[in-house]
Amino acid sequence: MDDDHFCLSEVALFRDLSRREMAAMAEAAPMRTVPPGEIVYDPTRPVSVLFIVKRGRFRLFRTAADGHAVTTALPGPGAIFGEMDMLGLKMRGTWAEALDGGDLCLMSRADVRHMLLSDARIATRIAEQLGARIADLEDRLADMACKSVLERVAHRLCVLAAPVPPGADAETVRLTHGQLAGLIGATRERTTTVLGELAQHGLVSLHRGRIRIRDRAGLAAVADGAARTPHRPGGPPRAGDGSLRP
Repeated sequence: MDDDHFCLSEVALFRDLSRREMAAMAEAAPMRTVPPGEIVYDPTRPVSVLFIVKRGRFRLFRTAADGHAVTTALPGPGAIFGEMDMLGLKMRGTWAEALDGGDLCLMSRADVRHMLLSDARIATRIAEQLGARIADLEDRLADMACKSVLERVAHRLCVLAAPVPPGADAETVRLTHGQLAGLIGATRERTTTVLGELAQHGLVSLHRGRIRIRDRAGLAAVADGAARTPHRPGGPPRAGDGSLRP
């Protein structure tokens, strides 16, 4: 699990501003359009910059010792990330790549100080998000210690897949098995095995580069521990391996 960086929310940060104030801020912050696959942050050439995602989806990842990439976050529209110590944002060894074509607003340290921290409303929202981040980190640490890989996969899929209206097509999570493994702190091989178990029980269907949610309620139940091996009456707890029971 990588916690050197995290993403703030543009919607939450600027929700107290009027449309006129938002328009003025948008005019002051330069916009950059990037094509799919472009590296927008290179940790070998660090620079103090704040990215605000206006359109598209980006992948934050690190390179492991064996050379493979480990995905740590997938910021989309409304997310804010980058190297900006005054906001508690640190990239360190993390790369940022455009998964889809997208638009980014870029802010320098001077921009952040002048446009964000000088406004008490925005500064308050930043403090709120930092506090929420601490609570989220505590939850993730608890999940790592208490939840099986199966439960962590199910939980992450529920988080990433927004609910769809009744009768609509199944929600799709656009992630590779390796990217999902990086998000939950597991190996790609174990994550693939767990996804196969979920697919076998009709909770998801697997496709190249994407996962479709077929039974959100069932997936949520697995995330909450419904698939754990029950304890033996009168005996010590059994350490279930997290496998789904028929």
